[in-house]
Amino acid sequence: MEINPTRVTIVLNCGDQVTGEINIMSFKRFSDFIETHGAKHLKLFNITKDINTSDLIADFFLIPKINVRYYQSFDETRDT
Repeated sequence: MEINPTRVTIVLNCGDQVTGEINIMSFKRFSDFIETHGAKHLKLFNITKDINTSDLIADFFLIPKINVRYYQSFDETRDT
C-alpha cells in the first residue's frame, strides 16, 4: 500500500473540529480520496486540538464518513 499522508481539518456534524493526517494512498487530492474511496470510515492520525498547535490529543480517530460536515486539506491549498 502506498503511503501519501495529507494534513486535514475535519468538522463533524456535531460541530466538533479535528485536525490530523490521513493517508490518501495513490490519490492526489483529499477530495478525490473522500469522494471515491469505498471505505465508510476515515482513519485520522496524529490528532491535535488546534490547527496551530502540536499538542497531540490522540494517536488516531476512526470517523464515519457520514459524520463529516466539511473539511479542509492543507496540501490542496498549497497547489493553487
